[in-house]
Amino acid sequence: MHTEIAVEIRPFAAADAAPCRACLIELQEAERRIDPRLRRGEEVADAYLEQAHARCREYTGVILVAEVAGEIVGMVTVMARVPFETPDEPPGEYAVIPELVVRDAYRHRGIGSALLQAAEQHARTAGASELRIRVLSGNHAARRLYAREGFGPYLDTLAKPLTP
Repeated sequence: MHTEIAVEIRPFAAADAAPCRACLIELQEAERRIDPRLRRGEEVADAYLEQAHARCREYTGVILVAEVAGEIVGMVTVMARVPFETPDEPPGEYAVIPELVVRDAYRHRGIGSALLQAAEQHARTAGASELRIRVLSGNHAARRLYAREGFGPYLDTLAKPLTP
């Protein structure tokens, strides 16, 4: 296990676009190892980052980056005021973290926890009373991190492949 290192968590700046793109590619490729049907990171990174910015504007969100010695080594997106959409859900809004990534070379050093804590602080400051995070069921390392940070199961989506 690696030791914790000095990390600065700060809001995304325009100069962070290329390193955040690299983070998203790495995240997508890691998820493709769990679900090979997913698109390649290079194919989705630009559109994904553009969508993240748009959703942040719409839902009081922010993209936060983790920087170590001047290098972006991770990122998290949190949207703090997402409305519930169906009549059977609770009234009001919730916060959600649609993605969190720490570059492979920097994992197990406390950076994921630092990003989660900063995202939680943003959600609290924006008035959220609940924070959710999305994770592939097969991403066991991420699930362990989220459990350590106080997240627990809320809703499971089960899938069944339909073959011809």
